[in-house]
Amino acid sequence: MHFVAELRDIAAPSPESRRITDPEHAAESIGAATRERLRAVFEAMPGEPMLLLSGGVDSILLAATAVELGWKPRAITVATPEGTDHVSAATVAAGLGLAHEIVRLDGPAVVGLAKEAMTRLELAELWEVSYAIPMLAIVPLLEGTAGPILSGSGADAIFAGGKTLAHPTDSPAATVELDRMIRKESAHNFTRDRLVPDFYPRILGAHADRIVHAFQTVRFWELAETLAPPALFGTRAGHPVDKLAVRMACEHVLPQSIRHLAWAEKSAIQRSAGIMGALADAARADAASLRGARTYSDPLTEPFESVATRLYLARLADSRP
Repeated sequence: MHFVAELRDIAAPSPESRRITDPEHAAESIGAATRERLRAVFEAMPGEPMLLLSGGVDSILLAATAVELGWKPRAITVATPEGTDHVSAATVAAGLGLAHEIVRLDGPAVVGLAKEAMTRLELAELWEVSYAIPMLAIVPLLEGTAGPILSGSGADAIFAGGKTLAHPTDSPAATVELDRMIRKESAHNFTRDRLVPDFYPRILGAHADRIVHAFQTVRFWELAETLAPPALFGTRAGHPVDKLAVRMACEHVLPQSIRHLAWAEKSAIQRSAGIMGALADAARADAASLRGARTYSDPLTEPFESVATRLYLARLADSRP
């Protein structure tokens, strides 16, 4: 993993660098860069590779490329009853012939891991804690292993995953918008100067150095900053598509039977694994346990604005002198 924002000024606008408009050309470059990256990782880090397989296109691309290179990473997926990742992940693993372990968490397990995460991180920030939960959940599977742990984290930042553009993709305004969007998020994420700089050592301990953010490198940044909006945004079967070139690169290396999964939509792991949903259910249950909570409405079913307000009032009450 490279802290690219510390190696160069990636926040400085440069829309003129975004000259690649052909998504097929971009897909070929992304595929080549992915092969190059994984070859380097496997040479530098001997041992059975593991892959955090979320069911999104980024981790699927890593899985399929690893198989193309002759490797069979051990796939791991974290899931709750509300999560959706495990369905696509299981299909991908079966289609690629990968060993696949699904770590299933129920509500109490999520709450328990949230408490452990807050202790280790020394804060209660929602996104940090909800990302730490699946990381903590996989720790038992890491014991006795020594290979790299591959993650697709970082791809959304450089390829504008989950984003939309306000301007037509072929307009100069869209190029400026895309450039600003990607640089802002990447400059914020690709640095040690974050809310918890030592996040992985705190959560994974001795295994922290094994985490490989495959897309968080200078090489991928240099490639990504050449991509214009038409290479990243398009339509398929009449539906808008983000990360177009990434999805095309992924489709190219998947078996025919599962190529459709390169086009599946996916949200951040905190949501797609069901972590946010499990914590939200726990928050409702906590609100419902407050004195008089069900006198006028039910915290288990009322709008979340009411649940948040109940919990805030309870916090105010606890802070009274």
